[in-house]
Amino acid sequence: MRDAWLVYLALGALFLLVCGALAGAWDRGRLGTAAIILFVAAVAVWILDFAAISSGYRDADGFSDCGDACTGVHFSTAVGFLAPPLLIAMSALAALVMLIQRRRTRRDA
Repeated sequence: MRDAWLVYLALGALFLLVCGALAGAWDRGRLGTAAIILFVAAVAVWILDFAAISSGYRDADGFSDCGDACTGVHFSTAVGFLAPPLLIAMSALAALVMLIQRRRTRRDA
C-alpha cells in the first residue's frame, strides 16, 4: 500500500476522537456507558469488515497488496481491520478506570 500514511492518519485521528469522547463521558459520569457503546461498535465494525474481506466485496481482501491501485474500499477495509482492536482496548481501559473510580467512591463513603 503506497499511501499507508492515510491509514495511519485515520487511525490517529480516530484515537484522538475516541479519547476526547471518553474524557467527556468521564466528566459527565457516563464512562461505563461509553465504554460499552465503544466495545459494541468496535465489534460490529470488525464483523462487518471481516464479512467484506471474506466475501471479496469489491476486492476488499486486497487491501494489503493493492500497491498503486488502492481504492477507497481498500483504505476503509484497512482502517476497519486495524481500528477495532485499538478501540476494544480503549473500552477495556475505560471500564477499568470506571471500576477503580467506583471503588474509591465506595471506600471514601
